[in-house]
Amino acid sequence: MAEPDVVDALTALGFSLNEGRAYAALLRWGPQTGYEVGQRAQVPRSAVYGALRRLVAVGAARSIAGTPERFVAAPPETLLALLRKRFEGQAESLESAIAGLDVSLEVPDAFSVRGYERVMEEAERLVRTAETNLLITGWPRELTMLVDALGESARRGVAIVIFSHSALSSEIPGTHFSYGLEERALEDFWKHRLVVVSDDRRTLIGATERAPSDNAVISETAAIAEIATSQIALDITLLAQRHHWDTRATMAAMLGDRVGRLDTLLGRGEKAELGVVHPPRSS
Repeated sequence: MAEPDVVDALTALGFSLNEGRAYAALLRWGPQTGYEVGQRAQVPRSAVYGALRRLVAVGAARSIAGTPERFVAAPPETLLALLRKRFEGQAESLESAIAGLDVSLEVPDAFSVRGYERVMEEAERLVRTAETNLLITGWPRELTMLVDALGESARRGVAIVIFSHSALSSEIPGTHFSYGLEERALEDFWKHRLVVVSDDRRTLIGATERAPSDNAVISETAAIAEIATSQIALDITLLAQRHHWDTRATMAAMLGDRVGRLDTLLGRGEKAELGVVHPPRSS
């Protein structure tokens, strides 16, 4: 990981920019005076000692007595252990505080999120919390990011069906239906999109172009889940017809008793000349 990445990761965890730069400099250059840290980390002289004192206070750095005083970074594994412990403690405190509130929240049937990271966070949440089944259509890039979450769900017995126009890695858990096309070539025609249907109830439909303008709608409406499921089923059916695959078992798992009812309806329609289209009469 490059030094700027370390700084970005620390600021995302609540450290200031100067603290992040100071820790990264200590990590790279070893024990240093405050003056040396300021020079190497490009932290103003008036701010560097304050940043170093705060790092020492939270356990991210250590002070070495002497003239002049020097500072050294705490080992990364030590810092990570401290941060994890504090985060878990803070999360438990928040959980207890919320449990003590006498509130009843009205949860909307649908809400939206913006930004690629938030879209993928919500997609992962739906995958990890699935109880019975997952239907997904997306691109290898996004599906690869969900590998760990998909693996966890698969180990819990969740049935996973994935459709993609692009070739999918065998490392991605689930039953795959794919045209096997090259992802980069497809990008000339289509934009990255992701659809996740969890337990026939919760649905995410979103743009995944890795852009700040990416957005997704997450819905708890059964009708939206049914529409998304039907679209994925249609994509799989068209692919299966092209390759002469038997997908009856997959369709039965995806659509439940709707498959049998549809077969019955089609059987009746055949007797009534279903599919015969009469042209409109001219006036």
